[in-house]
Amino acid sequence: MKINRSALVQLAETRNWSIPELAKRLGVNYSYLYRIIQGEKQGGAKLWSGIYSLCKQEGLSIEDYIHMEDR
Repeated sequence: MKINRSALVQLAETRNWSIPELAKRLGVNYSYLYRIIQGEKQGGAKLWSGIYSLCKQEGLSIEDYIHMEDR
């Protein structure tokens, strides 16, 4: 699985959150999230947990924020 980076950016934009605010809501460091959004890193367990928790809190579908990869 991979993170749908554009969906995370779109979420922040639609909620009027800055990327640092999104990082805070996800429970991760801003620079870490920035590198993920830029495609420099892939998310780890802490980010996945943050996405899951945020989706539950906001009533969002986690499937919108992940890409399934064919192996």
